[in-house]
Amino acid sequence: MKTPRRYTATVACLTILASLFCSSLTLTAQKPSLPDLFGQKQAASGKETKNAKAEISVSLLPQDAKAGETVTLSLTMLIPEGSYTYSTNPTFGGATKFVIKESKGVTAIDQHFNADHPPKTVFEPLFGKEIEKYTKSVIWTRRFKVNKDVKEPSQVQIKGQMLYQVCDAKNCVPSQYPFTATLSGKQESAPLSFTTIPERRNVPDPIELKFALEPAAVNPKQLVDLKITMKLEPEFHTFALDQDKTQAGLPTHIEILKLEGLKSVSQQFKATPAPKEETHGEFSQRTHYNEVVWTRQFERIADAREIGVEGKLTYQICNEGSCRRPMPVEFQLGDLTNAQPVAMSSLEELHSDSAADDDTIIISSEESNRSLSSYLFFAFLGGLILNVMPCVLPVVAIKVMSFVQQAGESRLRIFLLNIFYSLGVLVVFLSLASLAVFAGLGWGGLFQSTKFNVIMACIVYAMGLSMLGVFEIPVPGMVGSAAGGQQKEGLTGAFLTGILATLLATPCSGPFLGPVLAWSVKQTPQITYLVWLVMGLGMASPYLIFSIFPKAIKFLPKPGMWMVRFKEFSGIVLMGAVIFIISFLDESLTIPVLIMLLGITTGLWMIGSLYSHSSPARVKLAVRTAALLLTAGICFFGYNMSQKSTNDLPWVPFNAQELKKLRSENRTVLIDFSADWCLSCKTNEKLALNTPETLEMVSKYNVVPMYADYTDYSPDIKAWLDKFESVSIPLTVIFPANNPNKPIIIRDLYTQSTLLSALKQAVDESPASKSPPKQAMISTESTEAH
Repeated sequence: MKTPRRYTATVACLTILASLFCSSLTLTAQKPSLPDLFGQKQAASGKETKNAKAEISVSLLPQDAKAGETVTLSLTMLIPEGSYTYSTNPTFGGATKFVIKESKGVTAIDQHFNADHPPKTVFEPLFGKEIEKYTKSVIWTRRFKVNKDVKEPSQVQIKGQMLYQVCDAKNCVPSQYPFTATLSGKQESAPLSFTTIPERRNVPDPIELKFALEPAAVNPKQLVDLKITMKLEPEFHTFALDQDKTQAGLPTHIEILKLEGLKSVSQQFKATPAPKEETHGEFSQRTHYNEVVWTRQFERIADAREIGVEGKLTYQICNEGSCRRPMPVEFQLGDLTNAQPVAMSSLEELHSDSAADDDTIIISSEESNRSLSSYLFFAFLGGLILNVMPCVLPVVAIKVMSFVQQAGESRLRIFLLNIFYSLGVLVVFLSLASLAVFAGLGWGGLFQSTKFNVIMACIVYAMGLSMLGVFEIPVPGMVGSAAGGQQKEGLTGAFLTGILATLLATPCSGPFLGPVLAWSVKQTPQITYLVWLVMGLGMASPYLIFSIFPKAIKFLPKPGMWMVRFKEFSGIVLMGAVIFIISFLDESLTIPVLIMLLGITTGLWMIGSLYSHSSPARVKLAVRTAALLLTAGICFFGYNMSQKSTNDLPWVPFNAQELKKLRSENRTVLIDFSADWCLSCKTNEKLALNTPETLEMVSKYNVVPMYADYTDYSPDIKAWLDKFESVSIPLTVIFPANNPNKPIIIRDLYTQSTLLSALKQAVDESPASKSPPKQAMISTESTEAH
């Protein structure tokens, strides 16, 4: 009797899996140092498994800088314990990057941002080369010179973005930090001491905190003590600065973020009284009761006119029954107008770089002792688990719909569809293996690309529209009218669905993948490709099983109305995936991307609604062409909005008193009444105001451009709009230098030539000899009261 093929295939698959599993079990018995892949040891020790976030602050100093003086833009990053970030060395793809998007009133002196200390260079097995890293803290600075034409500190503004990663032993989290730095002039000093009672949801904590800068008893002119006093109610206690995190209690943590006129003398805070040594069951703890004072000594810098400090205290309090979550309290003492950014922790000397080196050596030693079979097993298991990760679930929903449709098809077609889907998965895994071998691009690196994220958002959005019934043309792997069974999924569609699902999986590492990926890239290229291929087989295995056992599809529910509802719900899930992808992008790109999605919606709606399958070919071609052109136009408009102009006018905020002063000085003033919600305003700014020609004329004739922001209602701006008899915006007003009581008014949309003509008239030496433009001229003598 012949053995059926499916039973032969079953035995073969089970044999392979069993051999891999048994080899890994044998290895486990021999090598008890296998990684804690499930995190039980880490959980038992009380350590967090989720990446902690870095804290970043920005400053522009000195705050009272004047025209011609130098200011320093600083970005301070406090890196969580056990984590690191990369340097700005451009030879590494994951390096920290800074982008200055807008700088008003200043000119850069330094070409690049410089770190306050050199990075540590370590060999990174994942990339197969040396990488520059920072731990604990780093301060990046760049110097600028205040332009000579700056009259007020508020005219200086620098906008930019910091692109960085925070990594730990398991994974890296790409992040973006948009920042805006301005000069505000002299600020009011904070008190040298204050007392506060922290609250949680309007409920006071059972403690009282006092922060104070006090002259030291010895040589009070030079030494200053920062004292932090905590008074606790009798039944509560807090933990020492050096409390061991693994002993069921989090240490108190004090960070110094800024200093003015001070430099550190002592390297740590001293606690008075000393913490108590206590034992609770198996845990040893260092605790404080009743009252504790943490003190750190600073030296006053010679010639310093003011002193000040800014920082943060994070504490945890407990009683006999429970502990409350850690509570951060920020504090500011003294004058901080020109405070320099620093990065000091409460126990600096405990954070040793050599300890990190020892850990790396131990990890490498353990990894080198494991066999190839164990890594292949975990690679397969990790790939299988990727199918249920949040990044992939939306596409899996599409495949479920496809499976249901396949239930009525031939065995050969079911086999081919699943094979082609699996091939799509494997192609991506092998491509990523190539990137890891030759380009040093790790798992999830594609999502560090803004362009890739935008493209993925558009593709997934189009798939969601198809699921919601906006159009019925199949997109990769999507059966447009699956509920009715009227369309068949093509082999190309199945292949592309496998590619899409795998690309969406790359932000998720899941269990097992971290150690496996780190080990694989240290091996020869052949081993690296083998590990990544097995990982791909793990992800594709459910579909391979359906291809080998097509009758298993019969266990799925029969087609019916439920499929329509499931398809629509899957469309909603895909829209959620779009939001997830857009969350990776910089906030400044949100509106441009939404405009692009609007263009996609318009085009696909035209394709899905303006003709039917029975329509003549010429009608279909005409609608598709029109849809393509309209979509392209809207998408280009959105893309164009995302591009930062290099020709922005040197805008200053609108101020009635400043306007009156400029008019009395016979300065030509251009006022743009605008708002963020005014599309016509943005069109004027893009096509007429912020252009090279307008910027050249404004600079040549020393015109002062003022921006009247009407985004949020302003009674002052409303009064000026009433004076110009304008009930809406956009509105552009030009006050000629030699005729300030006869402003030139340009309403609504206008061209660059119209604006340049009005500006030319305004700056002409004999404006009276010129006839006014058709836009209108009115007397504003009555506006002087404003």
